[in-house]
Order: sequence, then C-alpha cells, then structure tokens
Amino acid sequence: MARYRRNKFLTLVVKISKYCNLRCNYCYEYLELGNKARMPLDSIRRLMENIARHATERDLERVTLIWHGGEPLLVPLDYYEKILEMQQEAFVGTVKPNNAVQTNLTVMTDRHIEFLKSGKMFRGIGVSFDVYGNQRVDTQGKLRTDQVLRNMQTLIDETIPFGAISVLSRDTASQVVEIYRFYDQLGVHSRLLPFYMNATDEQVSRHALTFEEVTTALKRVFDAWMSSPTATPVDPIDEYIEYAVSYLRGRPSETYEKELDEGVFIVDLDGGTWGLSEAYDADYRYGNVFEQPFDQLLDAPSRARACREADDRIEQNCRTCPYFGHCPGYFAGDATPEQQALLKRSGCPVQNVVEHIIHRFKESGVDVEALAAASDKPANEALAVAR
Repeated sequence: MARYRRNKFLTLVVKISKYCNLRCNYCYEYLELGNKARMPLDSIRRLMENIARHATERDLERVTLIWHGGEPLLVPLDYYEKILEMQQEAFVGTVKPNNAVQTNLTVMTDRHIEFLKSGKMFRGIGVSFDVYGNQRVDTQGKLRTDQVLRNMQTLIDETIPFGAISVLSRDTASQVVEIYRFYDQLGVHSRLLPFYMNATDEQVSRHALTFEEVTTALKRVFDAWMSSPTATPVDPIDEYIEYAVSYLRGRPSETYEKELDEGVFIVDLDGGTWGLSEAYDADYRYGNVFEQPFDQLLDAPSRARACREADDRIEQNCRTCPYFGHCPGYFAGDATPEQQALLKRSGCPVQNVVEHIIHRFKESGVDVEALAAASDKPANEALAVAR
C-alpha cells in the first residue's frame, strides 16, 4: 500500500461536460468541444459518496471540487442544485466540501447572476479570458471579447468575486504586461498559464513558447507587479515570490514528493482519474473514481510509476538548484509532457525567474519580512490547479 500523503487537502478537477460554445485554438480539450455528453447524476452521486468516505477515513481538512469543461455553465443550473443536494447528503459528519467553477464567462443570465451571487454552490469563480489575442473565438470564428467584458462588469457590479486565467502563448506573450495591468487595475487575482497541455501536435507548433520566451514574459510581469502601486497578486509570480522570500530568509520548507503530497486529480466524464502530469494518457490512468475506492486509485501501479518518474525529474532538475527546498519542485514533479520537453531542452524556468526576483529584491532593498507577513491570504481555488 502506498504511503499516504502528508497534506490533508484533496482537489478534484471534475470534467462535468466537454461541450463548449467557444473553439479556442490552444484548448487541450479541442477535439471534444462538440461532445454534448454530460457526467450522469448517478455517477456524480457515487463520486460524492466515494470522496466523502475517503475524507472521513483520512480525516481530511479540505475537499475542493472544481467544475470544469468545456464550458461548465452550459450545464443547466438545476443540475448543479441536484449535485449540491447529493453532496450535502454524502458529506454528513465529515468536512464540508468547497465548489469552484472555471468558466469562459460567455453565459450569463439573470438566473446565473442570482445563482453565483448566492454562493450556495460555487465559492470560487475562475474566468478564462486572455484580454488580448485572437484565439478565444466561438464556433463561427467570432471573438467574444465584448461579451466577456460585459459579463465581467456584471460580476463586479453585483460584487461577485472572481479570479482570472490567461493562457500565455505565442499569441499573447507580447502583451503579457498589458494583460497583468488589466487585472491589476480591476484588483482581480489572476494566473498566467503558459501553454502546457495539447490535443494535437499542431497546437504545440502554433502556440508553445521557448524557454526564453516564457521566462522573459514572466520576468516582465514580475517587474510590472513590483512597480504597481496596487501589486495585485498574479500566479505563478506570486508562488515564485514566496520561493524567493523563503530563500532570502533562509527558511526552506518541505520539498515535493508526489507519492506523499499529490493532492490534485483530474476526473474525466467517465470517471477516469489522473494526476496532473500525464492527464488522459491511458498508461498513467489511476483508475475510475466512480467505481473504485479512492485509496485504490492512490495504490494503482500506474500512479506508482508516475510517482517514481516525478522523483526522477526532481532528482535530475532540482537537487543542484540553489533554491530547492524553498521552491518545493512542483514544476518538475508535476510537469506535463510539454513541460518535460522544456526541462530537457533548456532547464527549469522557475529557477530562472526566481533568480531574477531575488536579484530585483536585493537591488531595491525590499523588506522580505514584510513580504512574508503579507503572503498569508485566502486563495481562489479555481485558480490554484495549474502549475
């Protein structure tokens, strides 16, 4: 039996439907976006019961379900109300789960506003919006930017908190500072997500960035954050600042060991379950969370293999890094195939950016103790998955 992980947190990215009204060219679900199948309610009930049992047995402190797609807000809201009822029945006597949703924000009726504002289901909302670029188009090839901006303003007017994710690709890299400033001016916590998963080889050639392009873009965003009077958090820069502060204070934390620390899992429409690194690769499928106890998925031979390979990547890429222990090694440990290729070609982008941050902090005389004290803040869990 696998040693159980040290943390007491569990996050499931639940693919409730792959169906979407957009056709973003870089989307790793691109080939499935016309599939109208929906995760059945009886399967979701089994999922809830399974995870609730696991939470009780392992005395978990937090369980989060991130409802993902496709576009999850195309699923009728009464479907989510039924899911919430199932959840409340299943999790009696154990930790109350959190729900979050990742949406393209093109679907917004009065009923959606009422539902989101109530917070009865979704306590975290992540908006997928690049601000610039021309990849986020509908099935007719038309940009939906104006509609998203109107709906974003509605969320602001209705005081519905949200975060945002923008994909960092060849189409957006040149405007990365402008993207950050857009969200900084709104006071919206955002994440820049370098292109990291793909459905086709053509997507890689069209959207993937080189090591230099990724690191230069992230350094530019850090510099924009540092010069901003509001300095709204932006990931992964926020994470990298924590690593830099830890290094400057001389206070390393635990390093990442996948077998003990893995806490985020992807659940596909049929219940197939993976870790982040090799999602949708049949050779690394942990099992089926609809049909198997969760501990059985953690003990799967495919997961043991994924954990060994994660340890190997950390050994190869992190052990000689001066920041290892301050940076836990998440990037190497949970690297997707595209990220693994980047590591082999050019090394670790995290090390490169953290080095820049440390240099800038030393150069400017930043009070790292004050930064450390300010870093303890609540997170929008809809943004917390991708590394």
